[in-house]
Amino acid sequence: MPRPEPGAAHSAEADLAMGAALRRHWPEYAIEGGFLFAFVLAAGVVSAWLQATGPGAPVVHRLLSGLVIGGLLMAMIYSPWGRRSGAHMNPAITLAYLRLGKVGRWDGLFYILAQAVGGFAAVLLLQGGALLPPATSPASLAATLGPSNAWLAFATQFVLSTVAMLLILFTTNHASFFRWTGVVVGLLVMLVVACVSPLAGFGMNAAQLLAVDASSELGLLRWLNLLPPLLGMQVAIEVYRLFTGRSQVLCAKLAHNTRGRCIFRCMHPYQTRALAIEAIQRRTGH
Repeated sequence: MPRPEPGAAHSAEADLAMGAALRRHWPEYAIEGGFLFAFVLAAGVVSAWLQATGPGAPVVHRLLSGLVIGGLLMAMIYSPWGRRSGAHMNPAITLAYLRLGKVGRWDGLFYILAQAVGGFAAVLLLQGGALLPPATSPASLAATLGPSNAWLAFATQFVLSTVAMLLILFTTNHASFFRWTGVVVGLLVMLVVACVSPLAGFGMNAAQLLAVDASSELGLLRWLNLLPPLLGMQVAIEVYRLFTGRSQVLCAKLAHNTRGRCIFRCMHPYQTRALAIEAIQRRTGH
């Protein structure tokens, strides 16, 4: 399977010590937390208002929610900020790329912390009720953003997470498709929200599930909710390696920036070109 031709891995940014990583890479961490905050907030508000006041049957509400949420995700991935941080917005994705060796250990830790804080802040704001219809209860909000405890929900989330990570790996490392990763992921989210949410909520994001469980009034923290996305995306790595015979990927970004730094162990041609142009400009004084 063809893919963009890699250069040498650029790993200086990914190998920084904890303090240096925090000082240099805090904008990427802030983008991750801010993006997940905005995504969870938008998902909760759109879903709650459509269910409460939107016209038509529940299937129409889910279809409209899917279009809005999937479109928002595409916009985030392809935005300049999304291209800078990689637009993971999911600890399961960050852990998958950490295992693949693309993310430095301190960057992985701070990414996951930022994502957890962003998701938790969004759910707390939603549960404050100011942005939701008056009749919305914590139980209905949790049902919108998180799954039930049924084994069917567990299996559905596991399959969806595996498929999502496989699509990311195959498209980002294919010469013809790496520009379309954000579109593919956005379309998958549209289908999940429109068709599968009655079975499993939107259960592909561990940070979102953790935030819903920890801040809800539905009982003790349901740790099992976190397992399907974490396990599914790790299984996707093995499936990708089995079918492609590759042990490495180009980068940890869903959509790569065409210029500027990359904080990962990057072998993407965009980063190679950007560094070459920067070196030429330094030599020529321009």
